[in-house]
Amino acid sequence: MSNLRNKPKGWNEPLNRMSEEEWQEYFRLREELDVQMSDNEIKQILDKTSSLSEFSEEKINLLKKLPLLPSIAYGIKLMGGLKEIMHSNLSLAKKVYPDEF
Repeated sequence: MSNLRNKPKGWNEPLNRMSEEEWQEYFRLREELDVQMSDNEIKQILDKTSSLSEFSEEKINLLKKLPLLPSIAYGIKLMGGLKEIMHSNLSLAKKVYPDEF
């Protein structure tokens, strides 16, 4: 079972409840996706996505790598729960809201 001390604030609220398997996936994705990026790395991703078609899978996957702004990440969590945000880079949001993600 996942360590309850590591689960984010509000983990047991109805909007954030997940099965043990979903929590394992959540924490796996945190390790994989929550990567700090330099301005240059962000610019490179944005430059690459500008040449891709609007709804291509490659474009969507590249954009998911970009760190979400903390206020946007927090808003998505409040409105849709942790499942809605689990596939996003939360590295910046975790700095501002360390207990929320």
